[in-house]
Amino acid sequence: MRIGIDAASLVGDKGGVGWHTHHLLKALLELDDQTDYVGYLRPGSLQAGELSGWPPARRMRWIETRRWVMSWRGRWDRLDLYHGPNFKMHTTGRYGGIVTIHDLWLARHPEYSRKLLGQAGSSRRAIATANRARKVVTVSEFSAREIESLYGIPRDHVRVIHNGVSEDFTPLCNDQIQAELRARWSIPPAGFILFVGGADPRKNHVGFLQAVAKCRSLLGGRVIVLVGDAVHPQGSYAATAQSLGLEQEVRCTGRLDREDLRRLYSCTDLFVFPSHYEGFGMPVLEAMACGAPTVTSSTSSLPEVAGDAALLVNPDDVEDLGRAMVTVLSDTNLRENLRQRGYERARLFTWQRAAASTSALYRELCT
Repeated sequence: MRIGIDAASLVGDKGGVGWHTHHLLKALLELDDQTDYVGYLRPGSLQAGELSGWPPARRMRWIETRRWVMSWRGRWDRLDLYHGPNFKMHTTGRYGGIVTIHDLWLARHPEYSRKLLGQAGSSRRAIATANRARKVVTVSEFSAREIESLYGIPRDHVRVIHNGVSEDFTPLCNDQIQAELRARWSIPPAGFILFVGGADPRKNHVGFLQAVAKCRSLLGGRVIVLVGDAVHPQGSYAATAQSLGLEQEVRCTGRLDREDLRRLYSCTDLFVFPSHYEGFGMPVLEAMACGAPTVTSSTSSLPEVAGDAALLVNPDDVEDLGRAMVTVLSDTNLRENLRQRGYERARLFTWQRAAASTSALYRELCT
């Protein structure tokens, strides 16, 4: 088989979709199934030097091409199937194409769209793409239900293939690393509570900090470490912290590389991910893989991902969230139990399993 894949998100600021594509494609290439891949990139991408270390050209061929000629590439490059892992399907192969839709956050909440003319046009195009695809791939049963509900796509037209956890995320915490973290972000010996997500309103940093403010006297002197873009058009970490009188307790790190994230996940006393909406919720599994006791939301895909390895809370209930944090922090046995269950849960989600399921789908559609 010859599979084409939109690889544009591999270069530059990867974001969630870029890392999804990176790990999936790497795992696909590790399968011994004689499949060749063509990765389509924006012009100039190969000069960026970010694609060194990939398998040799006999298995993976990179092609720089402009968007306006992509509709013809499937025929020119004699593809059997095209895979668009980033919501769009730019061309097709001999057996058509598939598209991955990760979540429908903006279709469900168009009021948060930052597009000048709103979200309606994008939603119409996404529905047309989903209908044109041989199959729609998504990353959770929750997202499959959303696609059926909001886009009207029959459930049997949607294939769920869960994300995996990168092998980069393993426990890494010792006295030296803890000392480095304390020095870098002024973390006291009492420790810290970790939040990852940015100031995007769906990540719910406001509700999280409100819960912290209500139970601050019960947190044992721990500070709050907030990772991600600190400013959003609809709010910021600093403004929320100031409004709640938490300026002294909050540390804003900005966006971090994966090694820094691994260290924070590994050393935190508690990871809190009270998102309003997730198509999957990768930070939950990353944190669990590193041994972080976790509190997350009881909504969207998060119960599906977390299973029984985290405390689940209503993200709209500040009191509930605060109680859960205090419960975990005050109970050593519970923290250790969550750590162990988290390790076991994270091991269920691998990119090797995702690649095997994806490869099986390719073969199914190309026969």
